[in-house]
Amino acid sequence: MGTTITCEKCKKIHRYSSGEIENIGTAWHPIWTVKCLNCGDQIIWEQSALEFFDKTPDPKDNNVYKRAKSSDIREYWIQKYIKDNYAKLGFSKIEGPFKVGPDFKGIYKGKKVVVEAERDYQSYISHKHHEDKRFKEVSILIVLNPSKPPKGIKNKLPKTIIFINVDDFVEWWRPRVRDYAKTKRIQKLIELIVGEFQKRFVRDCGDKDRDMSACPECDLCPYFGEGTAYEASSMFQERVLKFISLYRYPITSDDFELTDIDPSEIDKFYFNFFTSAEQIIDDSKYCPYCKPNLEEGRYFLPGGSSLPFYIDDRGVIHNPDCTKIKEVHGT
Repeated sequence: MGTTITCEKCKKIHRYSSGEIENIGTAWHPIWTVKCLNCGDQIIWEQSALEFFDKTPDPKDNNVYKRAKSSDIREYWIQKYIKDNYAKLGFSKIEGPFKVGPDFKGIYKGKKVVVEAERDYQSYISHKHHEDKRFKEVSILIVLNPSKPPKGIKNKLPKTIIFINVDDFVEWWRPRVRDYAKTKRIQKLIELIVGEFQKRFVRDCGDKDRDMSACPECDLCPYFGEGTAYEASSMFQERVLKFISLYRYPITSDDFELTDIDPSEIDKFYFNFFTSAEQIIDDSKYCPYCKPNLEEGRYFLPGGSSLPFYIDDRGVIHNPDCTKIKEVHGT
């Protein structure tokens, strides 16, 4: 496939392949360029901004209730609810959820028990837990769907089934799913900006033609930094956080759009501040008291801090509520 383009300078028409056309803009605001095959002039044209995120409003209460009663809620949320509300369900203590085997262990009415959580009783059977030796000790099944099992299959289920109160679950779930969606949106925004920095790095990298290069997978490239796997991701994320902070983009705002970022600002920052592949990531640039955990992809710290970060006059990144900013740097 290709694109037919008319040169404004010489008026000649040529068809160019995708390999000849370069995007010097961003994924969300493409700016295409190609060299005219006739006169050599650089042809540049822009594409309308692209929308990457669904603008669908939050579901109404009736829809949430319907989802809960029809098993259309992720088991992740059911486990989280149990962890936060185990006392309401009759437990005095609970441990879990565990990654392997039954979800929880706890104390129920004074007795130690093993617990499994599912969206509905059918899931316990469809997952074949009743045939799995690891689930032999499960005595309690906690479900969200209020449907009760028929007598004919009760012998395949744990002795006790606890039904979560749907009204209470929805009240607990709504604010959390909004926060979760916002966090995932911010992470996606950062990933897209990271991709723009990596694209520019790969374009300029002097190692991409070497025998063992892994372009464009910088994380797997033996020539990047010290050659440590996934070293590149940390460096790109670090630079993006600095870029966001320097330009004070309100990335945590619901009104923020990727189109608010001018591609030229990314180019300018990249040219002035981006490190080369030979440089090792400098962890000293993060305040040791509020360093973000980039490896886990989290941009909200346990204390509630969030982007944008604060960069002091020494170039050290802090969270805006860092208690050490004034103490250490006198700012």
